Amino acid sequence: MPTISQLKSGDLIGAQRLSLSENLASFQLEALILVGSLEILDLSNNQLTSLPKELAQLKKL
Repeated sequence: MPTISQLKSGDLIGAQRLSLSENLASFQLEALILVGSLEILDLSNNQLTSLPKELAQLKKL
């Protein structure tokens, strides 16, 4: 399973699927690096109460 540190380091560039189940309290804007490829985003098992408007940049979701 991908980690936040992999996302931040750029190791996941080109990924089509991303599952971030790390008990997050806020959305990681680093996910926007995947804007051209990400099709599936799983944010289950987190403590998110809102999502940023920037999420709309992920057009392939």
